[in-house]
Amino acid sequence: MLPKDLLITYKRKGNIKPKYLKNINLAEILINIFQKFIGIKYKELQEKLEELEQGDKNYKIIRGISFLLKRRCEFEINSILNCTEVRMFLFERGFVINEDERDKVFEEASKYFNASKEEIEEAFFSDLQEEQILKKLNPISSLELIKKYNLSLTQTLLFDALELTFVVEGNYQKIFRQINYLGLIYEIEENEIKVTGPGSLFKNTKKYGTSLAKLLPHITNTDKWKIKAKIETKWGNEPRIYNFELNSYEDILLPHYTEPITHFDSEVEAQFYHDFKIFNLGWEIKREPTIIKAGKYVTIPDFGFYKYGLVCYLEVVGFWTPEYLKKKIWKLKNAEHKIIVAVNQNLNCRKEDFTGEVIFYKKKIPLKPIIKILKEMEQKHIQKEITNIQKIEIKKEMVLIKEKAKELNIIPEALIRLNIPNYFIIGDKIVSQRYLDKLKEEIGNEKEYKEIEIILEKYKLTLKALDYIGYKIIWKGIIPVKIIKKN
Repeated sequence: MLPKDLLITYKRKGNIKPKYLKNINLAEILINIFQKFIGIKYKELQEKLEELEQGDKNYKIIRGISFLLKRRCEFEINSILNCTEVRMFLFERGFVINEDERDKVFEEASKYFNASKEEIEEAFFSDLQEEQILKKLNPISSLELIKKYNLSLTQTLLFDALELTFVVEGNYQKIFRQINYLGLIYEIEENEIKVTGPGSLFKNTKKYGTSLAKLLPHITNTDKWKIKAKIETKWGNEPRIYNFELNSYEDILLPHYTEPITHFDSEVEAQFYHDFKIFNLGWEIKREPTIIKAGKYVTIPDFGFYKYGLVCYLEVVGFWTPEYLKKKIWKLKNAEHKIIVAVNQNLNCRKEDFTGEVIFYKKKIPLKPIIKILKEMEQKHIQKEITNIQKIEIKKEMVLIKEKAKELNIIPEALIRLNIPNYFIIGDKIVSQRYLDKLKEEIGNEKEYKEIEIILEKYKLTLKALDYIGYKIIWKGIIPVKIIKKN
């Protein structure tokens, strides 16, 4: 975040937006200046920056980027003496009115601290910021610096926010933990979350702006996000409310550190995740995949399963306090989407306490009942698609299954189960009887295996096609030697 006097915005038709940077040149210049002043007093660096600002209409930008760079600096006191003790000793000697008296006091201090007069002089103000030495600038690229600057501009704008509304995909646990930590309140409507403070229930107030600003990095640290805010600022001397909007699709440089959520709340969850991945059912599994509205609250299921546009959620209920368990059960009962619940059998609850599918576990979550639920969902979906298919017309002698499925707007598995007159499913293709007849005619009664490989490659088919046209392979040990007609 930046001091408010460094915020640069533009206003138009009731909207407000910070003036974001896209060019990294200025950041490169400032990083180089800071690096050149390593080992030199801060006041000399400050003089150089002020010189750079002189006559530059972008002085606020220079000052803002410099402000962020200073946070990355490490300074050291250029004195071996305790500056505070030296200062206290000198001040206790009272006022001096001429140079002779000053020299006398400094000589006394030299003897007391066993140091030279020059070292006493240096220690007098060495701990003040402007006298400190720039020891180190923690590395940052010019691009990352501009991203941090743009984020800081946005946070500073939110100091004056009355409310913040956002939509995100991911990072839900961290976002809602931060909302609670910052003492904010939220309400959810469809997929939008509006965040304010308790006092906002009674009147418009900007007192929560700093907290909203602190929440911002957690929101933008996702793949897809959108924010809207009401900003109260002044137009002339009159307060006025402006609209602010920003989303992840805009061409604005902002920090982005998002990673797939792979941390787990327990060994039970971690084991289940890895076991499910190994099974490779074709269902994608995501950790903490979304938020689900539950009354005036939200619940974040531990896992989400995705396939063919189907969605299924799983919540793991482990060892918790009675109060937490009571709240968890209430949320699950009031959730707007069905959630499978895996419950530790040692908890004081029954199947009747929950709605929907409940699985009890002891040491690990059993895969079999969850796989059964997912397969039943899958089969129902496939059967529904088969039932909805009115007619299939294929004009080509051979077509890829995935291409035809896309054309019909159905899943490939549904197409594979259909009985298509005069066509066969061979591997990943739908092949006409006429096309197979041509293949059979070219093979004849029998062929050497090497010849068959060439013919099948020509027809873009695999050995599976031979079963459909009545041939079998003759083997010599483990080596295929020829193809002959079946009896």
